[in-house]
Amino acid sequence: MAGEQSKSLRGIDAFQAQVLEILAKLANNPKVIGIGAAVLVVALGGTVGVRYGLNKSQEKRANELAKIDQTFEDEMKSFGKQREDLEKKRDTLRAALPNGSDKATAETPEIKALDASIQALKADHSKSAQEYKAYYDQNPKSAEGLVAGLKYASFAAEKGDLEAAQKALEAMAEPSQSYSILKVQTYLLLISVLEDRDQLDKALEYSDKFLKVVQPDLKAKALLTKGQILLLKKDFSQAQATLNQLVSEHDNSMEADRARSLLALVPQQAQ
Repeated sequence: MAGEQSKSLRGIDAFQAQVLEILAKLANNPKVIGIGAAVLVVALGGTVGVRYGLNKSQEKRANELAKIDQTFEDEMKSFGKQREDLEKKRDTLRAALPNGSDKATAETPEIKALDASIQALKADHSKSAQEYKAYYDQNPKSAEGLVAGLKYASFAAEKGDLEAAQKALEAMAEPSQSYSILKVQTYLLLISVLEDRDQLDKALEYSDKFLKVVQPDLKAKALLTKGQILLLKKDFSQAQATLNQLVSEHDNSMEADRARSLLALVPQQAQ
């Protein structure tokens, strides 16, 4: 989430803008993607697609969550239909252009307006977002409730309501400790939101907490997250130490390559 949105949210200086530009190019912005039935079953200790072993209360909660997931799917279908209808209308108008014309320059204002509408079109998840929030409020410590909370926080962040996303994620940080996959998603999204809100001290606090509880295969990502926060804070000595640790301990990882790009931003006098 850091990047263009961050630039509009805070008055950053040239160095911070450079860091954010590098991060955007590296696509190092944690987002909640695909949080649904698969993540829920893994969080509960099962196998994707298998619900055997769930007790009755867990199964009831999972079924209730599935209904909200269907609302989300219906919203996506509606979005897809809207986009398809606009594209068909645009393509029909394009097909009617005179043969041999340079269609790139001969497109009518109506075609250009349709192109702009297609680009601006976004799925409306307002209904499912509120349903996920209500479900989370009712089940704040269960795996099912945390999945719903993550989805709500993700939607809120994407809409720019970062305060609401932060409030939900901070409340989820402690109960998510019981579920490894949800803990990771919660910390990464929370840290990203805090960065976008320019709450770098708090983001650093959570990145340190994340480092203490993260499993070994995700330590490189945790170190990279901490290193980029330290760079944004202009704590160059600590940023350099953290990123060098990442490169030393995880030399062949994708995160190490990203760390090397960030290390190049550390001013010479700070090295």
